[in-house]
Amino acid sequence: MADFVKKEENKKVDEVQGAQNVDDLHCNSNRVESEQICVISITNRHPYDISEFKNNAYTFYTNINYKQLKELYHVIRHISETKNNTYNIIKKYITEKSAKVFFDFKCSGDCHIGEKFIDNDTTLLVFKVVNSMTRMGCNIVVGDHSMASLFNNWNSYRMDFPSPITVSRETTEGPYKMYGSKNDFVNSDYPILKNLGAMSATDRVEIDFSNMSGTKIYQVNESKNDLVNVQIISKGYPLRRNMKENDIEQVVHSEFVYRKGKIIISATHWCNLTEVNSDVNIDEVRKQYSAQFGAEESAEFEVEYTATLSTGNKEDIKRFISDSVKYMCSGKKN
Repeated sequence: MADFVKKEENKKVDEVQGAQNVDDLHCNSNRVESEQICVISITNRHPYDISEFKNNAYTFYTNINYKQLKELYHVIRHISETKNNTYNIIKKYITEKSAKVFFDFKCSGDCHIGEKFIDNDTTLLVFKVVNSMTRMGCNIVVGDHSMASLFNNWNSYRMDFPSPITVSRETTEGPYKMYGSKNDFVNSDYPILKNLGAMSATDRVEIDFSNMSGTKIYQVNESKNDLVNVQIISKGYPLRRNMKENDIEQVVHSEFVYRKGKIIISATHWCNLTEVNSDVNIDEVRKQYSAQFGAEESAEFEVEYTATLSTGNKEDIKRFISDSVKYMCSGKKN
């Protein structure tokens, strides 16, 4: 039985400018020991992927648009100065290497169904950011349509070697099963994948999604590129009638080293998680929940979990755990 959970909708940059400096975010907390992370979510339009991180003792999270990305890029590259507190916090994290930094390009209408990022100038900006920020040790996160926009415009001139990823013309939608090795999840640099691995009580992580219409499919070009090693973390297949794991196997999550950072790829969205099928370590779930949401929400979790356990209904318990894991992975409650 599965014992396997980010918060709210898009926040504007102004909502995190109350933090006067990075030290304000490092308050004491009863939490899992973890390094600091900084996640910059980038989109102009309302994203299809509404997942987000929660600001807490070890996570700094903010949303910016592409105009602000250009401004931030100029600040980090010392092209311009700023009094914008959020930009300065991000710059401090990057230049002092005091956190793992992730630039998360959201799947949205900005991606033109995987053709480009808004327009040619913005697409060029994205590649400048990818090149510059990975040289500084930052990581790049792309998923679904943003993944397609990046790799459909990737070339050797821009990125030193051919694209290690091919985006298929086919898409998928509806019920979908994702699975992978616990160790591969744990060894990922991306916090959500790493935490899922830590919570798993078995060697195999198995989760169901309900993919949106037009969800992109991709392949790893292992035979075409010996300059980069793409680490496949999870695979999956559509849950169609009589469909089995070996009938059609698609890469879902993967990552590879680029310069001094990593590019992290996903073909699905955590907000579309529907069910956790593999067993989890409930004590690890408690730790992760406390780390992300604090004492008050952790106490609410314990009350609800105890009440659900007392019913003895296995399906209700599984549903509660699945919803809790979705909350931890996406910041969205059902």
